[in-house]
Amino acid sequence: MSLDDWYSEMACANFPVTCWTQVAAAQGHGDRASRALNELCGLYWPPVYAFLRRKGESPADAEDITQGFFAKLLARGSLMAVAAENGRLRTFLLKALTRHWINERERAGAAKRGGGMRLLSLDFGRVEGNYVAEPSHRITPELEFERRWALELLDGALAELRRDAERNGRSALFEDLKGLISLDAESGSYEEIAICHGLTEGAVKAAAHRLRQRFRTVLRRAIAETVTSEAEIDDEIRYLFTLFQTP
Repeated sequence: MSLDDWYSEMACANFPVTCWTQVAAAQGHGDRASRALNELCGLYWPPVYAFLRRKGESPADAEDITQGFFAKLLARGSLMAVAAENGRLRTFLLKALTRHWINERERAGAAKRGGGMRLLSLDFGRVEGNYVAEPSHRITPELEFERRWALELLDGALAELRRDAERNGRSALFEDLKGLISLDAESGSYEEIAICHGLTEGAVKAAAHRLRQRFRTVLRRAIAETVTSEAEIDDEIRYLFTLFQTP
């Protein structure tokens, strides 16, 4: 398969169902609801866990509160109100999480946090490692939540491109090209990749350009799944990228 064929197929790849479709499905019963619940929480739990750790919760307690938070949130059908009110999922979850954490702190001595519920198989170790590696000065729990939210969206978009490459036998090329998604990539990198893969430098530059475009498309679609109108997408993108500016 040529580079052009690969990128053409990538551009036509199916996106996952929207967040609001998953929210509606998770309110029901049976296997479909369980799958939707796992998919939904699998996408959005890392910022919740990071917020709780920044609040001072231990890793074990943060795990329990994260599990309990999503269980109670979906059991009450609260997320459906966000769609009805044209709210942003990020904003709603942060507010709901703050209330939930306060309530858990108030009754921490009465029962085990999260009620001992274990709904999901989540890789807490991965997010804990990222949390510990980040500097703690001047980062509030709220900023931690929103930064982790943005990073998960970016990582998810990159993972989507990686799966496309693996499916089309272009994994090695993708791993070399992914560093060129940034417009700040060093010019010498193009020549090195071209030699490694038997391509011209011009072909590598064109491939990197198409990869950036695909990355933006996937990221935009992911963000669209967390808002409820087309007009909010660009505002959300701009806001999320301001989170990493040096204060």
